[in-house]
Amino acid sequence: MSNNSQMSGKIVGVSLVIAVLAVAFLGFVAYSATAKPSQADTASTQQIVSSVTTPSTITVTGNGIASAVPDEIQIVLGVTNTGPNATEVLLQNSANMTNAINTIEKDVGINDTEVQTTNFNFGPTYSQYQNTINGYQASNDIQVTLQGGDVAKLDAVINAAVNAGVNQIQSIQYVLSNSLQTSLQNQALKNAIINANQTALLTAQSEGLNIIGIQSVTILGNNYPQSVYYGSAEPALAATNTSVNYNVPISPGQTQYTLEVQVVYLLS
Repeated sequence: MSNNSQMSGKIVGVSLVIAVLAVAFLGFVAYSATAKPSQADTASTQQIVSSVTTPSTITVTGNGIASAVPDEIQIVLGVTNTGPNATEVLLQNSANMTNAINTIEKDVGINDTEVQTTNFNFGPTYSQYQNTINGYQASNDIQVTLQGGDVAKLDAVINAAVNAGVNQIQSIQYVLSNSLQTSLQNQALKNAIINANQTALLTAQSEGLNIIGIQSVTILGNNYPQSVYYGSAEPALAATNTSVNYNVPISPGQTQYTLEVQVVYLLS
């Protein structure tokens, strides 16, 4: 074979290789152009994912109220004695309180577990203008708790206690038992959510939106004030030898339990 023929064959072979490589490159470019999304497509995809993971929401606050008559009473009764002799004062104070407790438990039918000492003080008293001891004072306070049906015994407790030697009624407090407090809290929570639902529905409808679910519910705060009566009986009442029915007019009224919630709603 001549040199010209060999040269021609080499040129033809190189040309074929170049052509094959060119076709392969063009094919890779075409594939890359179709496989790689444009920036516009990428932004669109990100927007779709974002709208799915963070749907539109609305946050609403709701208030709920529930009321009930208190079913428990706490009465703080006290005996205070003063005098020049420390021993006599303390003995008299102890005798008066012992008599008061026994009378309340026996005559009114109060269980001893419902009577609790809340305060006891004993010490000297001083003259107004001179730092000198002019006598002694003893004070003993107890709390009587009336639960459930026993709340009707309030007047009987006051009468028995004062006639037996009690000369201080420190406070009378109407409270909710644990069971009633739980019941009121649940009812107030329902009312608060109903209130929030109504507000959210009106707001969504005004914007042409629909509520599709609830994302979260948070209790912001609650409150149920207690009804408290403060007063005192005159010490002279305990000194009388006759039993008196004082008929103290004290009414429990109603206690309101209020609760506030924050609800986050999902919209479409």
